[in-house]
Order: sequence, then structure tokens, then C-alpha cells
Amino acid sequence: MLPSALMGFGVRLLDPQKPIPGSTMILMVDVDLRNPEMVARLREFRKVSQRGSDQIFAIGKNDLQDELQATALGARKTITKPITEKVLAKHIEERRVALGMTGQTAITAAQAGAQAIQDSFDEAKDDTPVNIDKISEAGKNIAASIADLGISEWLSTVRVYHQSTFQHILLVTGIACAFAQNTGMSNSDIAKLTQAGLLHDIGKVWIPEEILDKPGKLTADEFDIVKRHPMDGYNKLSSQGNIDPLILHGVRHHHEYLNGSGYPDGLSAPEIPDLTRILTICDIMGALLEDRSYKPPFSIEKSISILMKMADDGKVERALVRALAHVMTQHWTPVEQAKNPGALKA
Repeated sequence: MLPSALMGFGVRLLDPQKPIPGSTMILMVDVDLRNPEMVARLREFRKVSQRGSDQIFAIGKNDLQDELQATALGARKTITKPITEKVLAKHIEERRVALGMTGQTAITAAQAGAQAIQDSFDEAKDDTPVNIDKISEAGKNIAASIADLGISEWLSTVRVYHQSTFQHILLVTGIACAFAQNTGMSNSDIAKLTQAGLLHDIGKVWIPEEILDKPGKLTADEFDIVKRHPMDGYNKLSSQGNIDPLILHGVRHHHEYLNGSGYPDGLSAPEIPDLTRILTICDIMGALLEDRSYKPPFSIEKSISILMKMADDGKVERALVRALAHVMTQHWTPVEQAKNPGALKA
């Protein structure tokens, strides 16, 4: 599944039965190169394409015949199938550099966020205070990036450049920030929710990697270890004395459900403030959208339907899920000045 926007460019899946738009800047081709009709369309594109547009052909490994056909059709390069989000991102980034657009993506904010998370994990493990000023600064950069470029650019960038726990934390932080910005929350609450996103899983630093990155289902004992992370993170951060109580509540209770079935304390609705309720649904959304080696990302629509089912079960607040659905669908748009690379598949 390709996103609608990536690295500041619009992305669309082209209909192989229709002419290829001449405005396409990067055409990634995964089609039957032995099909005369498709070959004719690709030749026609060469006549109408703008100067400097790239054609990149996905072919089977060691397929010499397709390699020769792709070259004859004007391929700038060939890659081994399949076309993935990461592959597309690599070539878009090359084009961004060529166009002098190096400062316009979410990469810098994501890298700074990842560094702040790494530093906080290291500080927690070393039993030294977490630098909350650095977390705050990273949160401001993320908020500025999402305000400028949108949630689509942020999620795509994070999924391309970061893996595992950091990918999850950055996804959750971005979703929470976008929710806050697009639902009229105050600047103070935006900052708190963004910092809570960056810190919510700090307790995972004490989970063994073989459990944290296990591709299969966890055993009961392994899940008991995982379930300790909200309390471990809260205990570490609360001992510092310089972190807002609402942020601490989010760290400790982002796995609580309104019907009392969550952990670690089995809280119910009256005991769970709005910031924690929001962080919870953003945490779930981030996990569903996450791209892992053993799990492809769910679509926005599928993720929302799962959250709606959880609302039906009394676990999360329906009004907040609806608000998040609006943010994720209405604001899932390319950068305003984005070009339009295409991916042609059959």
C-alpha cells in the first residue's frame, strides 16, 4: 500500500489502462513488459513527459529480457520487484536533492525526535534524570513540522526512516500532535500531549529486545513483562519532580480502558482525564499504522474501524475516535506545492 503523499510529493497509483499523465515526475513501473499495449503506453509517455522525468522499472531478479526492454523504453534504472514505500522514498529523496528541496520534509524533525527518544532511553537506563527540555524542544519541532506539512508527510517519513520502538513512538507523537492541532486544543495542551507521546513508552527500555521485537505472539509470561512498561516509565519520570502531572498520568495509564479492562491499575472512565484518553487512541492508531518486518501497516480506514469497535465495547471514547477519524482522513493530503510522481502497476 502506497501513501497519498511521501517526502513532500503527491503519490498516486495509475490505471494501466489509461494514458500516463505527462506531468508525472517519477514513474515507477511494475507491469508486464511483454504486453504490447502496455509497451505502447510507455512509449507514448516518453513523447509527452516533461524534461527530466524519471522512469524506474521494477523487474524480476536476473530477468535479462525485461532489463533490455526497460532500457529500450527509457528506464533511468531498474530495481528488483516489488515497489515499496521505502524504495519510492529513496528515489523521491534523490529528486528532492536535485530540485534543491532539502529543507522541506519532516526528516529533520523526525531525526531530532528520534535522538531525543534515544537520549531519554539512555538516561533512564543510566538512572540519570531525563532531559525534559530536550523532549520539549523535540516536541516543538514535531509540532511545527506537522503544522507546516501535515500528518501524511510525518507518518510517511517516520515509516521510511525509523524502525521498531522509535518508529512507534514517533508515529504516536505525530498522531497525537495532529489531533491536538486540528481539534482546537491550546498551545499548552498541544505541548503536553506531544511530550506525553515522546515519553509514553520510555518504560520499554527495560524490556529485553528479544521480547520487544518478537515477531510472533507473546507468551503469558512475556506479556506480563511488557505490561510493566507504563509503571516503570512512570516511576522513573515521577521521581524527577519536574514533569507535568498530566504527562505522567498519560505515561502510566495509556493502556487503561474506560470500562476498567486495561492496565496497570484497571482505571475506569471517571479516573481517566482527556489527555490520557486521547493518548490511548493515538497509541492504538500508531500501532495499527506501524510498518514492522512481520506486519504491514493497516490502512487509515481499517485502523479507524478497529477503534470504532473498541468504542462499541466501551474501551475508548467514541467522540474522540470520531475526531481522530476526521483528522486522519480530512488532513491526509499531499504538501500543497507537491509534484506528482506515479506508480504504475498491473
